[in-house]
Amino acid sequence: MIQKIHLNMKIKIADTIKCLDLKFITNNRERQVDFCRGPEERGDYRASTIIMRHILFMLTSLCLCWQDSADDGPTHLFPEPNDYVIAGLCEESFGPNDKKGSFQSPDYPYEYYANEDCLFFFEAEEDEVIQITFEETFNVEEDDNCQFDQVEIHDGRYGFSPLLVRLCGTEPPDPVTSTTNFLWVGFFTDLDIEENGFKAYFKYIPNPRWSMTKPTVTEVDKSGNVGPEDCFFKLEDQFDGVITSAQLIQTLTFEGRFPANRVDCIWEINVPVNYKILIEFQYFALAYVNECAYNRVIVYDRYALEDKQLNDFCSTTAPAVMTKTNRGYVRFVSSKNIGRNEWQLIYTAYRDKPCNSTLSFECGQHICIDHELRCNGRPNCWNFPSDEENCHASPPLLQGRIDATLGVVMTIILMTTFLTIVLSCRHSWLRTKHKAIEARQRRTVERSAVQFLMDNNDGHDAAELSTMAPQNFQRFRYTEMRAHPSPTYAQPEASVSGISSRSRNSDAGSVPSQVNEYLEQLMDRRSSTGQNLSLFTWDTDERVPADGKSIPKTTNEWKMYV
Repeated sequence: MIQKIHLNMKIKIADTIKCLDLKFITNNRERQVDFCRGPEERGDYRASTIIMRHILFMLTSLCLCWQDSADDGPTHLFPEPNDYVIAGLCEESFGPNDKKGSFQSPDYPYEYYANEDCLFFFEAEEDEVIQITFEETFNVEEDDNCQFDQVEIHDGRYGFSPLLVRLCGTEPPDPVTSTTNFLWVGFFTDLDIEENGFKAYFKYIPNPRWSMTKPTVTEVDKSGNVGPEDCFFKLEDQFDGVITSAQLIQTLTFEGRFPANRVDCIWEINVPVNYKILIEFQYFALAYVNECAYNRVIVYDRYALEDKQLNDFCSTTAPAVMTKTNRGYVRFVSSKNIGRNEWQLIYTAYRDKPCNSTLSFECGQHICIDHELRCNGRPNCWNFPSDEENCHASPPLLQGRIDATLGVVMTIILMTTFLTIVLSCRHSWLRTKHKAIEARQRRTVERSAVQFLMDNNDGHDAAELSTMAPQNFQRFRYTEMRAHPSPTYAQPEASVSGISSRSRNSDAGSVPSQVNEYLEQLMDRRSSTGQNLSLFTWDTDERVPADGKSIPKTTNEWKMYV
């Protein structure tokens, strides 16, 4: 977007344009165009006016073509394809436990590398400050304004913190001391002229502004401001994420730091190596539009440094931004109607094409995202949310996992069903076998009873029984039956008549029915002769004598009391 235009026209006395000098600044870059005519070319006032109008028309059209727009996509559209810069490649961090030590330029004391960006970051205890001392051999490419190779020391956590000193040349500086417990040292080189560099020593010393007792409230809290030193969020090792102003206000309110007079917070985004970062705003509505001094959102690449700034949003729209490295910073600054600022962004780790079809998902013609971001409920593809299309069907990788899971479940179900059938069949077979054994034992007992009666009764009874029973009964030895003078046994509930009825309803060839019928006839015949006879009736239940004692059935013992 055009930020500044300067127009300078040199006009001679004859009202003829001799030279038109136009300067304009876009995206922090100055462009200058000179349109000059020779001194021999002269014309009247009207001709000069026509020429000037045509020139201004062409320059205005050129400026509009160069102007960025929110609908044109990322400010830096797909920067340096297939060129990946690792943000932490030349960095050192020193924490509160590193009370003293040293650091140096790459390959010191030999020449440092061209086109190099290095960072040295220091964080001491809250009641300490950091002091830096350089060796006498300090040698960085010399320039009056240190525009080429330079060492920058900032008093704070970030590159946009107050600048303490910018160093170059061969003269070592005096010791540099921070005012806070953070110090940011950057070393930057260009493509030409490399020197030997530097070596420096650091140490943490007590903060002279702090008393021996550590205060419970910092100066930032007292002033009602929330600064970037205390409002810092670090997001690491994620392929995407969401940052919103609502989350920030909620966090500050929970911590008791909101409402505040001024908020300056920053998010550091780190994605895996060999990825870049795409930052897209889902909605963007700031209070006091175009009043950047009040509310704005700033995006940086690799370092939170002014030279690394990608864009500064304070209008009604915020186009997408792409970093060149795997680290980016998002900074939100607000000092008026903080709660009325509403914005939300999604950051996505991406790679340039060609894509790995197994691990990546193609987003349009230029970039790829990780397969995990497919159908995650967030539009990660730039300019068109193709990664959220057809999400009712499982993606191929997930579908494979589901198929494997279903296969295992179905195998378990089939094995369980098979074992159940086998056990059921075995149980049925055992039960059938047990019943067959019982039936065989019953038939054996029945045959033995008939044989016993045939062997111990008169010929008439035996002859009758022999016509009703098979003739191939085997003889069996039974216990000799005991006789009682006057037995008084109670008949079971199933009476003789009842047995006869059952025997008449049973099959004619049934041995138990034949025995029951024969016993009934035998009882009738002996009763007519005056004999006192009590026989047990044929049944599978236990016999119950008159004295109440139960006489169990056995295979090898039958008792008849006469």
